[in-house]
Amino acid sequence: MRPDATELKTLLAAGGVKAEPEDVLLGAVARVRPREVIDALSSLKSAGYESLVDLFGTDTGEAVELTWHVRSYSQDAEVYIKTTVHYDAEIDSVWNVYPSALMPERETAELLGLKLGGHPNPRRLLTSDGVPPLLRRSVPIRTPAEAERR
Repeated sequence: MRPDATELKTLLAAGGVKAEPEDVLLGAVARVRPREVIDALSSLKSAGYESLVDLFGTDTGEAVELTWHVRSYSQDAEVYIKTTVHYDAEIDSVWNVYPSALMPERETAELLGLKLGGHPNPRRLLTSDGVPPLLRRSVPIRTPAEAERR
């Protein structure tokens, strides 16, 4: 069962978040402002969406789009919260709402060049200092020959 956009709008409004969710192929998706992400996810957690399934980011070529996929096992339902942030922006960590966000936040921030506000361990997870944000479109893809050189 998937909640529809109207149901998701009601759940978010309970937490003071004004959004206009839409029904898309994968389910109900709400786009919120970056400063409303924690409130939106807190509202969903209070409504029984007990699990953060995934957090991922996408470089759109103009900004970074972040998506939180949350699930309610008791209701057999899942929804998506999305926001868009500028390159090199700071995003607030949601680990206090969903502790399972600790590692995906670090990975997403590192690979897309974002900063984590309020994260207990915001250090790099996969690469060392000086490595550019590897999932940004502006980072050139290495050729097979370059990858073979060490």
